Amino acid sequence: MTGGPPDPQLEAYVAAVEAAMATTDAALAELRRYVGAGPKAEPVRPPTIPSEPERRPDLIGLEWIEISTAAKRFGKSKELIRSWCQRDECFAWKHGGGWLVSISKTKARLGIR
Repeated sequence: MTGGPPDPQLEAYVAAVEAAMATTDAALAELRRYVGAGPKAEPVRPPTIPSEPERRPDLIGLEWIEISTAAKRFGKSKELIRSWCQRDECFAWKHGGGWLVSISKTKARLGIR
């Protein structure tokens, strides 16, 4: 712009564009509220599946427990837990002639956090 007198037509165009932009911004904000998507909507994440715990003897009693202990702790029958052990090799492992059951895998199977 030059230092001359203001151009009324140019000022009218600028005012019209600014008004249109304000109306558009307001309509977009209203649309986002309506569909429930704010400016930074949280992405939906799939549930995490715990990885297999390490099969170490020093974790027996901490992460790995016997079937009878798991049955008592989680309120399930020994037979049910034994069937889970036989079907899922990540769920349990044989140690000393019996099954050791993963506490974290049992919690995940039962939906306990």
